Amino acid sequence: MKIVVTEASTTEANIPQVVLITGAKSQLAEALLRIAANIGELALNSITSANSSTNTGALLELYALSRSQLDITDAANIAAVFDQYRPSWVINCAAYNAVDAAEHDAIEANRVNALGPELLAQQCLLSGARLLHVSSDYVFGGQAVCEIAHAAERVVCDARESGVEQHQNPDSASNSNSNPNPNQVHLPRPFVELDAPKPFSAYGKSKLLGEQRVVAVLGDCATIVRTSWLYGQDGHNFVNTMLNLMRTQPSLQVIADQIGCPTWSDALAKVIWQLVMQQRSGVFHYSAQGQCSWYEFASEIQRQALALNLLSQPVDIQPITSAHYAKQALNRGVGLAKRPSYSVLNSGKLRSTLVTNNTQSIPDNVEWQDWRQQLNCMLRRLS
Repeated sequence: MKIVVTEASTTEANIPQVVLITGAKSQLAEALLRIAANIGELALNSITSANSSTNTGALLELYALSRSQLDITDAANIAAVFDQYRPSWVINCAAYNAVDAAEHDAIEANRVNALGPELLAQQCLLSGARLLHVSSDYVFGGQAVCEIAHAAERVVCDARESGVEQHQNPDSASNSNSNPNPNQVHLPRPFVELDAPKPFSAYGKSKLLGEQRVVAVLGDCATIVRTSWLYGQDGHNFVNTMLNLMRTQPSLQVIADQIGCPTWSDALAKVIWQLVMQQRSGVFHYSAQGQCSWYEFASEIQRQALALNLLSQPVDIQPITSAHYAKQALNRGVGLAKRPSYSVLNSGKLRSTLVTNNTQSIPDNVEWQDWRQQLNCMLRRLS
């Protein structure tokens, strides 16, 4: 596919538009670079210092800047970088992602996750650039309804395997009884963009504050994408951690009462590029389809990794509760942040937004696959 920039009033014909990516060493930034290099005629410039620049005459120029090149908490540094590169879009992948550490370092978490996006937004407003800011499912609190969540997921999966397409929310599976038990706790539907955030942790609060500050500066021109349980072939994430532990440990204990949706960084990158190409703004949710617990995620990682010969033998994976895991951590002198028990995101708004202009759509549709299929795509890259 050829990547082209849609109508842009601030540039002349054949003059390159520039996209800056912050947080160049993050797994999402790596995915954005990889996808951009693979899907079209994009001038992809790998730079080692903020002073190097290449103009190839392509329709887009992409620069990924590390913290040493662009510190998003430094207004003067941001202004200098904008003056040098004159971006038309900025994709903010820079973030403080240490969820547990943020409980004791809330000031730094807020500085990176709230002040940084605000300063980027202010410079975008001054220069006329667009900002896409990446946020988190942890802005929501969730509810403890794991058993029903799993029952509903099984219904959806069974229907999918039998060729029956599901159009209703997953909670419909728990509401199908015409005479429901009045004491039954129903599965909450996946969160939509209009749901009121209620973060539990310092990390979640810092991400929500970053969203709010971006919108306060840019209003309806801001683009915010919330995602969940991100993993990829690069960097530190749950999949890579599990694979390493499965190669070195005889058994594992994994939390079974937190429900969310794993999301492959490459799929998120494809969605982000579509938003940029289509010049979209607004708040959007994106994750893979379906839902699972961390325990189910770990079990599926092992199942697929064994099939792909990424592991030589299985290990025993034991489900545990969040409370038990936290108690074990406290015994080691480690305090854990409270995490949502349910944080599944509904991607319907984003999907309907993008398909209205499907001439820019990525053809393989990996971004709308079930989380197991996305995991398989990623693991095959490692095999």
